[in-house]
Amino acid sequence: MQVLSLNAQGFQVLVPVSMVAQILGTTPLLDPKAETVQSMPFLCGNFQWREFQIPLFDISAMHVSGAAGSSYERMVVLWPLASAGKRGFFALTSLGPPRVVDINENSLAGHLPDFKYMTGSVNLPDGLGVVPDLQRLSDEYFVTGTA
Repeated sequence: MQVLSLNAQGFQVLVPVSMVAQILGTTPLLDPKAETVQSMPFLCGNFQWREFQIPLFDISAMHVSGAAGSSYERMVVLWPLASAGKRGFFALTSLGPPRVVDINENSLAGHLPDFKYMTGSVNLPDGLGVVPDLQRLSDEYFVTGTA
């Protein structure tokens, strides 16, 4: 299976290529609501994309619920998950240009660090690849009213 590898600090985040709507450079962000930052400190803010306001999540800060940073080069917009409805687009940061990698049944499972939004991990030739729990992230932001 081909996945898109997004660069984070000390690891890579792997998302299905089929979920990627667009890869963008950086753009000015609107500050998120204070109450949203309290529950999701890794939320960088929102930006206008097409006719939608898109939340941008800092993947390097997600695993420790750290504060969102601004040292990313790319924003990867993902298609909405079914639970979020048609307006549920969201984006993840990447410290550098994302790249396509192949994961197969021979890929070795990686160690499972304590990442809040992770469903699994694999060892890649150049480090740990983390599979994010995009459903949980989407549900917390769009469904439970965190936004």
